[in-house]
Amino acid sequence: MIGTKQDALIEITQLVKQYVMGRETVTVLKGVSLSVYPGDFVAIVGPSGSGKSTMMNVIGCLDTPTDGSYKLDGTEVRGLSDNKLADIRNKKIGFIFQGFHLLPKLTALENCELPLIYRGLPAKQRREMAMTALEQVGLGERVHHRPSELSGGQQQRVAIARALATNPPILLADEPTGALDMKTGQEVLSLIEELNRKGHTIVLITHDMDVAKRAGRTVVMRDGELTETVGRRETHEAQPRLPDGVQERLVEQA
Repeated sequence: MIGTKQDALIEITQLVKQYVMGRETVTVLKGVSLSVYPGDFVAIVGPSGSGKSTMMNVIGCLDTPTDGSYKLDGTEVRGLSDNKLADIRNKKIGFIFQGFHLLPKLTALENCELPLIYRGLPAKQRREMAMTALEQVGLGERVHHRPSELSGGQQQRVAIARALATNPPILLADEPTGALDMKTGQEVLSLIEELNRKGHTIVLITHDMDVAKRAGRTVVMRDGELTETVGRRETHEAQPRLPDGVQERLVEQA
């Protein structure tokens, strides 16, 4: 079935993001458009200063557009109150950060329960959902360990389980391997790929082309614009792949 604008989880159209710095207005995102459909695995890749971090903040409802449209699961995000944005973040997006962002005094299980507490779920249900998420990432034997008792890769798995616990439609990963060694980073990427194969929709932000190549689609950002889309959106429509080496050159030129 071909994806349409009506069923896109993320529908960004001519989005502009500006910041006022003193008397100067800086335009960071310049008329960006992007569609992400259920089951997609999209990497947004670009060097420092390209606008990808601002793009992530907008997608994650941590910031709002200055102009243009951003519809998340059918809801127009632009103009929503802070409380509405917080509610959307809790229900629609699972965040995976480079720095894990785990609370050191809490166990893996308790860290995974946090977003469920904010949702107001009863204790028994929270614990069951958090336990299921930890088992899904292979940490069923480590649920009572605190972050200091876990390796970096295990901590990132806890962070992924926390993102999964609320069963959000979208997982948003910001440089998920940035704080890990190469071997552990590959293991985490394999886990993310597995989650995508199971139906999770993933948007990954990275500066590393080797990481981006693991995604089904790669969107290259340069100077606040989406310059190319390479790969294919396998779940919905086939797009011709660019010849070998073109994908890497696009990032090198960014």
